[in-house]
Amino acid sequence: MGAEKAKLMLEELAELRPLIDKLIAAGVNMTEPGAVAMSADPAVGGDGAGNAPAAALPLAGMAVVATGTMTGRPQELSRNQVNELIERAGGKASSSVSAKTALLVAGEKAGSKRAKAEDLGVRIVTCEEFAEMVAAFL
Repeated sequence: MGAEKAKLMLEELAELRPLIDKLIAAGVNMTEPGAVAMSADPAVGGDGAGNAPAAALPLAGMAVVATGTMTGRPQELSRNQVNELIERAGGKASSSVSAKTALLVAGEKAGSKRAKAEDLGVRIVTCEEFAEMVAAFL
């Protein structure tokens, strides 16, 4: 698969992320029978340097919005640093909530972005939950 096709495929999967999350929450098994997990071994999908493939990153392919005042571990980070953290963890930082948003990190006083995320069925996590998700990148 070429780079352009791969990018398109990832974008389409990111759009489907809210649906996939609902299916997982409902107990649907998303593993193909006989499938093997990715490894750091270059022969089976890693880069040989101990780095997992991009798909193994905690926010891989997800459009993520951080809003409100960060608390807990992320509170010491500026908004730009939070956005950089999202991208290091495989996500795409965004400033607005839309149907393409897969995850909203809701700090104190999240306000209208949280309300819109709730209306759209976007997964919402606290700052502490977000910090746990991306702990390896903090």
